[in-house]
Amino acid sequence: MGSTSSKPHDSHPTDLGTMHESSQKHTSSGTSMNTGDIGHTGAGTSTYGAHYPSEDMDMDATNSPRYVHAAGDASSGHGASSSSSHLHDTASSATKQPDIVPMVFRWEHGGRNVCITGTFNGWSAHVPMHRSGNDFTYIANLPRGKHAYKFVVDDEWRFAPDQPTVADVDGNINNYVDVSDFTSLADVDLDKADETDATDTTVYGRFIPDLDEYTKEPPPLPPHLRHIILNKAPPSVDCRLLPVPQHVALNHLYCTAIKDGMMVLGLTQRYKQKFVTTVYYSLMPGST
Repeated sequence: MGSTSSKPHDSHPTDLGTMHESSQKHTSSGTSMNTGDIGHTGAGTSTYGAHYPSEDMDMDATNSPRYVHAAGDASSGHGASSSSSHLHDTASSATKQPDIVPMVFRWEHGGRNVCITGTFNGWSAHVPMHRSGNDFTYIANLPRGKHAYKFVVDDEWRFAPDQPTVADVDGNINNYVDVSDFTSLADVDLDKADETDATDTTVYGRFIPDLDEYTKEPPPLPPHLRHIILNKAPPSVDCRLLPVPQHVALNHLYCTAIKDGMMVLGLTQRYKQKFVTTVYYSLMPGST
């Protein structure tokens, strides 16, 4: 079972750099422009806060708008060059894509309704997790770095004790994950397989090799598949119920040695949260 936090609400961890602070505010100040004498002699007109989105608005890497001021007079060649360079930088920065890493979150400590929240969504929403039996999973795309998260199990804040934890400044315990050094499968060097094929000198011809060259004995049965629930003694409480099988033994067909012309087959399958074991009795041909 998971552990319960000592406080009813969790504060955001302050030592994790990927969490966006909601208290940050973006401010922009107007600029004063003197257009000079336009149509009237000796009369000047001042315009305050004149911004043109097509020229002054810039989108940084986090898609937050900010305003920049043009350097120099718009009529001069220097100002036109700065504006052109600025637009080029803006287009190049807009094409940059953040480095996203897929992350699977798991909760394996029971509960009916389990949600997850953390720095990846600003602690703003409880995202429902997908249930499979008694386990809950959720897949999120995270930017590289450290991320704190916590589970909400049946309207109660919980952290998973089997996952890394970190305490915030208020003493609340949260889980965290570090995806800074994640390596995707696309970065794996696949040329090694081609090199292996190039060094393989085995060729096929019209001559059939001996049986000893390509036939082997079957591998021994893995030890975790030897625990068959049909071979165990029936429980003393209710003989109709079998113990819960191991998940590795599911969908495996077991058979007994033929005795008196009868062979017994057993198969255990899972239907949602129930396990059903079916026993087949097969009468061998020619037996009476």
